[in-house]
Amino acid sequence: MPLFGARTYVGIDLGSHAIKAVEVARGPQGIRILRAGSVPTPSGAIKDGVAADPEILGGAIRTLLNQLRIQPRRVLADIGGQAVIVREIKLPEMTREEVSQAVKFEAERYIPYGVKDMVVDFDIVGEILEGGQRRLLVLLVAARKELVDRQLKALEVAGIHPEILDVEAFAVLRGLRGSPLAQVPDGEALVYVDIGADATDILVTEGESLRLMRNVSTGGNNLTRAISLAMDLEFEAAEELKTRQGTLLPEEVEGDRTSRELYDIMVPHLMDIAAEIRRSVDYFQTRFQKTRMGKVFLSGGTAHLKGLDRFLATELGLEVVVGDPFEGCICDERTFPEEVRRRIGPAMAAAIGLAKRGAEEL
Repeated sequence: MPLFGARTYVGIDLGSHAIKAVEVARGPQGIRILRAGSVPTPSGAIKDGVAADPEILGGAIRTLLNQLRIQPRRVLADIGGQAVIVREIKLPEMTREEVSQAVKFEAERYIPYGVKDMVVDFDIVGEILEGGQRRLLVLLVAARKELVDRQLKALEVAGIHPEILDVEAFAVLRGLRGSPLAQVPDGEALVYVDIGADATDILVTEGESLRLMRNVSTGGNNLTRAISLAMDLEFEAAEELKTRQGTLLPEEVEGDRTSRELYDIMVPHLMDIAAEIRRSVDYFQTRFQKTRMGKVFLSGGTAHLKGLDRFLATELGLEVVVGDPFEGCICDERTFPEEVRRRIGPAMAAAIGLAKRGAEEL
């Protein structure tokens, strides 16, 4: 438990399968996880990474905070999926104020809607020499105001006025970067693959810089729907069967008829995800030919699928590990024993990343 009067920070990840919340406190030894949990996202409450029914979603958020006994004072939440546009642009050397103006002009080239209908933000992520001239690498982030307003409305229904509304993929990145496994030498890139219910985010980083980000519309629900159709099961029953008996480990598949059937159903969809990761890595390597590829980190609920790390390692020819956002944080072993951390960790990456940002920046 935190010391009396300690400032706490809450991260709320609004996923299409589950709503996750994490409360942390920052102390002399680092960031301590105080509370963490989730509730199922009500059907139809989120679509394409953003609130579709703010009233119902807000009620579910409130239920989760009450269950965890969290007072939502300093809250960071997220927005994700294809609702967010992220592009890396290059600009001449200029002040931050000048970058702010230039980004609005540049945004017209990348945004399919008028800039006046968008919320646009940016971050200067580095510098490069190009043709003997120093240029700024700027990360442009944009989302339609209508979608941002719906997300904020759901939080308002829950009694929350967030300090920051972050991009879900960025929150995942922050959540996993604390792991000792994510510390790599210069000149080596890491790949982060967050497999959500409806979509997968693929990010490639080099050092502290985000070099590539893609969102593909294949996720864990694609596996569940395929199982539901092939085995004539309701969606919820197919999800439970996938969780309980789904495996990609050959030694477990051979001796179990149901596991073999699940394997055959799931593999084509997982091959699609592997192909998208490979395409992203190949594109990155054409741009940064001197950079070595390092590990691939998995997160999201589907990362729990038994043997997925080994399956993807074989397909990609890279080391693949399941990310643990609890690493690098302080946890009470009685509240969060290792078994619990291992079970819930991959799905909590964004929520932990949001809470960590609050503790580090607010």
